[in-house]
Amino acid sequence: MPETLQERVARLIRDSLGEPGAALPSEAELVERYGASRNTVRAALAALEAEGLITSSQGRTRRVRQISRWEWKMAEWEKAHNNDGDAWANTIKAQGGTPKNDLQILSIQAPADVAEVLQIPAGTAIQARNRLRWVNDEPHQLSDSYFPPFVTDGNDLFWNPSDLGVPGGLLAATGHKQVRWHDTLTARMPSAEESQRLMMAPGTPLLVHTRVGYDAEGRPVRYMVTRMAADRVEVSYDLNTDD
Repeated sequence: MPETLQERVARLIRDSLGEPGAALPSEAELVERYGASRNTVRAALAALEAEGLITSSQGRTRRVRQISRWEWKMAEWEKAHNNDGDAWANTIKAQGGTPKNDLQILSIQAPADVAEVLQIPAGTAIQARNRLRWVNDEPHQLSDSYFPPFVTDGNDLFWNPSDLGVPGGLLAATGHKQVRWHDTLTARMPSAEESQRLMMAPGTPLLVHTRVGYDAEGRPVRYMVTRMAADRVEVSYDLNTDD
């Protein structure tokens, strides 16, 4: 099937893209270069934006997208808690980034899916700690943690409105050390709200990581759901095998 004029213009622009961060010619220049109408050029540019190759203009010069990925070592990051900050922030600092957490602590009724993971009745009053995490002033993650009542009841540390830097992390400091985790990693397209909060480029998938932490008695002590723009993170695991 022959390509349309819009597809041809998109292909020619795609093939001529410069280095990340390089400015694209103006729409008027592209109209003249390819002998196409302004509407055709705009449609071709919109297709390249949806592919995640260029930035949206929004009144500014379009540019080739720059992608900066921050490594998240899932087998190690929870061990990075210390007096200087929480584990996630310390892993970003170790890579030369500047982390920031916007933390909101809520009392909620456990939704059915959360209650099932925490092994409690749906509607149980639980604590949710919702974070918007930033790196170098760019939104990086939406991370929501849920805890069963036996973990948070009587533990004032859980209601501190800031992230605490304590060796071993908040759970270990309050007598609920995690000895095992179960992780899942999936991908989907973001909702309009997720895309807006994370300032995601059109066409960018969302990575969804979940982690359930268990104590020495096999009880779930935390359920964490983290949503990340796929072009800003590199998720890695170290796996050991016994011979």
